[in-house]
Amino acid sequence: MAKVFFIIFSSLLIADSYNMQLLGYLPFDQETSDITGFYQDGREFAVVGLQSTTAFVDITNPEEAFEVGRIDGGTSIWRDVKYWDRHVYIGTEAFDGVKVVDVNNPDNPTLVNTILDVDDSHNIHVADGYLYVVGAQEYDILIYDLTEPSIPNLVGTWSGEYIHDIDV
Repeated sequence: MAKVFFIIFSSLLIADSYNMQLLGYLPFDQETSDITGFYQDGREFAVVGLQSTTAFVDITNPEEAFEVGRIDGGTSIWRDVKYWDRHVYIGTEAFDGVKVVDVNNPDNPTLVNTILDVDDSHNIHVADGYLYVVGAQEYDILIYDLTEPSIPNLVGTWSGEYIHDIDV
């Protein structure tokens, strides 16, 4: 009993030490797998990967968060999302390629492209104007230049060993 009390008490202290507080809650009709966020034009947004869709949520006022749109896709327990230069990239193991969503108007996220060089992916990462796609069947890493964010340009590939996750 003392161990259970210690664990519960310790977890309360740890959460308190980070000064975190739940400000809002928005339920979804599907399991979630990934989340990213972005700040644009004085507003804050969360992008949530769900089993067969990606939800775009205005969290500017976290107590009254609301969904502004969805981009549908195939069903998978994994959907990875990243933001770069007013665009969101969506990778999944559902054989959807990598979707490119324009959020210039964040109240109306719009699918503008799908990268078809890759059928599926486990993880994507964006850094310094490049999109990295890993865990795909075609190559272990695909690298895209995002100089034109709506039209990613494949600039490199590598194969040699399956890669599950990446950070650059």
